[in-house]
Amino acid sequence: MAPRKQPRVFLWDLDDTLMWTSWAYSRAFSKFHDYLLELFDYRLIELRTLGTLSEQIDKDLIRAENPDTGKPYGYGMERFPTSLVKTYEWLCERGYGEYRELVARRIKMIGMEAFDPLGYKQQGLVKGARETLDYIREQGDVQILITKGEVLVQDYKIVALDLDRWFGEEIYIVDSKNKGTFEEHQRRFPVSRMYSVGNSYPSDVQPALEAGISAIYIPYYTWLGEGSDAEVDPARVLQLRKVDEIIGLYKAGILA
Repeated sequence: MAPRKQPRVFLWDLDDTLMWTSWAYSRAFSKFHDYLLELFDYRLIELRTLGTLSEQIDKDLIRAENPDTGKPYGYGMERFPTSLVKTYEWLCERGYGEYRELVARRIKMIGMEAFDPLGYKQQGLVKGARETLDYIREQGDVQILITKGEVLVQDYKIVALDLDRWFGEEIYIVDSKNKGTFEEHQRRFPVSRMYSVGNSYPSDVQPALEAGISAIYIPYYTWLGEGSDAEVDPARVLQLRKVDEIIGLYKAGILA
């Protein structure tokens, strides 16, 4: 009897790979903009200018220290709402209005609406993701979820989308993804062909390649904090447009 072939291992990203998340931030930001319009009696910079300003503030906060924790904001839940408050502060410092703590608290609550679990459940997985996850499972291959962000926020998504159906105990929430993140799982499956699957080149592709892992790259630009694309090496990176194209890779015999 021929020895059983080692299973392939897929290291899945979550945000904007298996589920869309940008819409939740956009919806909260739109509400923030409308609130400012009324607050400042319609004397406000253009929406596109406000967005550019706030996005840069949000990016800068990734490495800034959170005074409540003494640690960088990173990709935690506090960062986005705080960026809206700091945008409001910036406007007040330039004469658009008088800064008030009550208003700042209201703005922070608007920012927190980006993490509404009900919204995650209503939106669901991206088109084709369910079929792809089912197909890979049916092949007997291993699926691991590595998602970046605050535990509470990512747990909201995991529960809302019933992701343990496909990943079971193989769900890992990390502060950031680097070479070591991928090497840890590579050591667990030393003889298996491993693929990192994600939308962000800096987070999902580059560190995987550094660890000697192949990548399936489904590019989807979200915001400044995720950086920009890089030139893709077709020998090590399979670039797709949609997640369900992975099924086609199986059927074409492209996945070793």
